[in-house]
Amino acid sequence: MADERQRQLMQEALDQSLAPELLEKLRQQLDSDPQGSQQFNRLKRVDDMLRNAPHERAPARLALGIMAKLAQTMNPRQLNSSSSAAVALGLAMVVMVALPVLTVAISLFLSAMGSAAALNAILQQIANLLALVVGLLDALVEGAQSVLKSYPQAPLLILSVTPIILYWLLKAIEGDKDNEEKGG
Repeated sequence: MADERQRQLMQEALDQSLAPELLEKLRQQLDSDPQGSQQFNRLKRVDDMLRNAPHERAPARLALGIMAKLAQTMNPRQLNSSSSAAVALGLAMVVMVALPVLTVAISLFLSAMGSAAALNAILQQIANLLALVVGLLDALVEGAQSVLKSYPQAPLLILSVTPIILYWLLKAIEGDKDNEEKGG
């Protein structure tokens, strides 16, 4: 069975960041250790599978679909309430921030499954990142509450303008893709 140092060397070899002399030392160790060799082969298969896995992008109209669904589920009395509109806007922002963070966190988690030390370090980084996101959201909520006190109509205005902004962003992205296809 591979010890912690050997597992670390295996991870570095898979990441192609291992010095040549250490790579040769690892190969010699694995030649004399059938269990360690099997473990390295399993890690290599998982690494190859993850590297060759297709990467899917979320559909470009996902944000518009979410906003449309939110608008369908809200009744007119709720739309007149500025606090409900602020909650809907906050929820949309949380989803927009959390989705990329969760994608990165899952990717890091899968890449560190072979090493307890690396997994521990990644989980600490994820916790720090989530604490940062919570702090940013807290500051955003405080700012929104301040704006709401001064301008009670601001949440409805922002909520009504958000689909238009998202539509313009999607058009800009589609325009960039068209330009890349014509140029490439």
